[in-house]
Amino acid sequence: MGFNILLVNPNRFKDPPVIPIGLEYIADALEKANHHVDILDLCFSESPEDELTSILFENSYNLVGFSIRNIDSLDYFNNEYFLPSIKPLVQCVKKSNIPVILGGSGFSAMPYEILDFLDADYGITGPGEIIFPRFLKLLQSQKLTQNIYNGWEYGSDSELIHLRGHKFNYTKYSAVNEIIGFETQKGCVNQCPFCIKAGTQTWYKKIPNIIKELRYLVDQGYTHFRCCDSEFNSDLDFSIEFCRALINANLHLKWYLFMKPRPYNEELFRLLHETNAYNVSLNIVSDKRIQELNDYTLNNIEEIIEYCEKYKIELSFNLFVGYPNESLDSIKNMINFFKTHRPAEVTIDSFYRVYDHTALADLIKSDVSLQRSLIKPHSEGLNFLEPVFYNSINVDVQRKLISDDKLFNIAWLDP
Repeated sequence: MGFNILLVNPNRFKDPPVIPIGLEYIADALEKANHHVDILDLCFSESPEDELTSILFENSYNLVGFSIRNIDSLDYFNNEYFLPSIKPLVQCVKKSNIPVILGGSGFSAMPYEILDFLDADYGITGPGEIIFPRFLKLLQSQKLTQNIYNGWEYGSDSELIHLRGHKFNYTKYSAVNEIIGFETQKGCVNQCPFCIKAGTQTWYKKIPNIIKELRYLVDQGYTHFRCCDSEFNSDLDFSIEFCRALINANLHLKWYLFMKPRPYNEELFRLLHETNAYNVSLNIVSDKRIQELNDYTLNNIEEIIEYCEKYKIELSFNLFVGYPNESLDSIKNMINFFKTHRPAEVTIDSFYRVYDHTALADLIKSDVSLQRSLIKPHSEGLNFLEPVFYNSINVDVQRKLISDDKLFNIAWLDP
């Protein structure tokens, strides 16, 4: 006999509001395993605790899951720390004597710390489509041996076909932000030392199933999409095959995506143009050490700019500068490169949100001189759960380097 499960989206950040597709994907996986699933979306709720209390009173649940999309808003200048507002919701469930399980990309960043802070019972890191049903079997048979289970070891269920949009109301989202997310894969092979997903195994969905998901959404009238993959082109052959399948499906949609500087070829950009992909965003770092870690050079970036210009795809860069021990000359060289080789936009970010268990956090902990650049005093008990930022280059210095060139904007400050 299956469980009766409530999945809760506590993310109330609305700049912009983001449809919790992770909960929809998990719901499909649990229902495939013969469990009943409801989704409570609190994004637009005026009284989240009251709504949660009401649904718990009206229904009998064996387990309640919360998706932690982000720990905070990542914006140093106007930071919002989300966990304190989620804690009363968890307590609301605990008062009903129902166990609580946590998941989501934010939870995966610092799972043990968040489990302790929210006083939840269990957690799953990484993809949950396979490990969550297995966790429920262990829970039902009272054979659990730990509180947190690693979904990266199991990946996602490539057989699932996600026919979405009926578990909760998309209308409020589409009224504010008409963009619908979808995934082709999970994980990221890049090695950025400040990123919580760095070096995670990549799990790919079956392309025909992704097309069926998109067709189902297009048939409901949705035509504007965002690919939520960390890096769409992790596997070049897979990316090209997906683009060809999307072209053959003849779906009337437009979409944008995130890529990494390698791998790529001209055919990928030609096919992206044919799929009506109108924007590509790349995350890059000015520090050559990190460029080498991720196996790309400025020559690759120059070629991508040329391909996007040729195939009429808007190209945006998120440029991270001022990594620990990076020279000012290194940053100058990167900015001067973009003044010559001009994409649509370059957003400069020098405020690194520090997460424990990352290479950046380990580096800062081991070097007293770096701790002076933390925007919050370092201490032995500091675990980086409450937002802590590393910054080594003043915003005024950045302004001088870009010298009023409208190509550039400062992250979180400029529109």
